[in-house]
Amino acid sequence: MIDRRHFLRSAAATAGLALVQPAFGKALTGKLTHKERVDRALRGQDLDRPPFTFYHHYKRPTPQLEAQDHLDFHRAYATDIVKVMNDFDYPKSTTGKWWQLDPVDSPYPDQLKALEIVRDALNGDAYFIDTLYGPYMTAMILYQAQPQFAGRNDSDEVRDEAIAALHDFQKSNPDGWHRAMEAITQSTVNHIQHAKKIGASGTLVSVFNAESKFGSVADYAQYSRPYDKRVIEALADTKLTILHLHFLERPYIDQFTDFPAPILQHSVKTSGIPISEIRAKFSQTILGGVDEIDFRQLTVDQMRQQWTEARQQAGAKYIAAPGCSVPDASTPDELQRFPRSLGVIV
Repeated sequence: MIDRRHFLRSAAATAGLALVQPAFGKALTGKLTHKERVDRALRGQDLDRPPFTFYHHYKRPTPQLEAQDHLDFHRAYATDIVKVMNDFDYPKSTTGKWWQLDPVDSPYPDQLKALEIVRDALNGDAYFIDTLYGPYMTAMILYQAQPQFAGRNDSDEVRDEAIAALHDFQKSNPDGWHRAMEAITQSTVNHIQHAKKIGASGTLVSVFNAESKFGSVADYAQYSRPYDKRVIEALADTKLTILHLHFLERPYIDQFTDFPAPILQHSVKTSGIPISEIRAKFSQTILGGVDEIDFRQLTVDQMRQQWTEARQQAGAKYIAAPGCSVPDASTPDELQRFPRSLGVIV
C-alpha cells in the first residue's frame, strides 16, 4: 500500500492538480485564488465554489517535519486554508503539583517555529492559522498526567474518571484551579501574540467542555468561560480565528454568543445539532458540515451532499470542512474524495 507521506510528496511535486469549475452561484470571471475565495466567503459574496479546508494530526517530533507534512498536504489537496496542527506539549509544573503554574512567554516554541516554516514556504499562496486548546483542555491534559493516571489505558472509563476528579478539584480547590487557568490563559495569549507577529491569520481554539459530562452550564460559566473568552478576545482582530466547539450540547450554545470569533465550527455528527440552529444564533461565518467520524467511508457524492446541505443552512458565509479533524489513518484515496466533491481535483 502506498505510504501517505510518500503520496503527498509525489503529488506536490507534480505539475499541478487538474482543476474543474463546478456550477456554483453566479459565474465569475477567472478562477479565484485561495485567499480571494476565503475573503469572499467571509463577506458572503458570490463564489466559484465554497472555500474548504480539512486536516488531521501528524504528531511529528520536530517543527520541521510537522511543517513539511502540512505543506505537502496543502499542495496535494489544494486546501484554501492551511490549519497547522499543534501536537506539542504544554510544559508541566516543576513543583509536583500540576496546578502550580506560572505564565510563560510561549508554551509552544516548536509550534511557533513550525508556523514560521509554513509561512515562508507558502509565500502568500494561502492563509495559514494556528491551533490551540482552550484552557480547560490544557488543564485536563496536565491533570491526567499525574501519577494516578499515568500508564493507564486511554479508555472512556479512565477519561470519565479524570473528568469527574478534575470537577471535584475545581470545587474543593478553587484557588488552585483559578491559578492554573490564569497561568494557562496568559501563556496562551502570549503565544497568540507571537503567532500573529509571524503572520498567522488566526487560530482554531478548541473548546472541549460545552457538554454536561464536564459539568453543568453554570459550572462552565464559573470555571471555564472567562478564560475561553479572554483567549478569543486576544484573537478578535484576526481574519480566520475559529471557535471550535469540540463537544456541544444545546444548553451551552448561549454561552458563546458574545465571543468575538469570526468563524464558528461544531460537529453536526457528534452533537446532533444542525447548522441551521447555529445560524439562528450566530451571524459569523460557519465552517463544517461534513461527517468527520465516518469520513473514511463517505463517497464523493455523499460528501458533496453534506457540504451542499450545510451551505444551504449556513448561507453564503460558509467554509466547507468536516466537523473536526479526520482520522489520522485516512488513505490518500479517502482524503482525495473531499476535494473531489468540490470539483478541486478530478
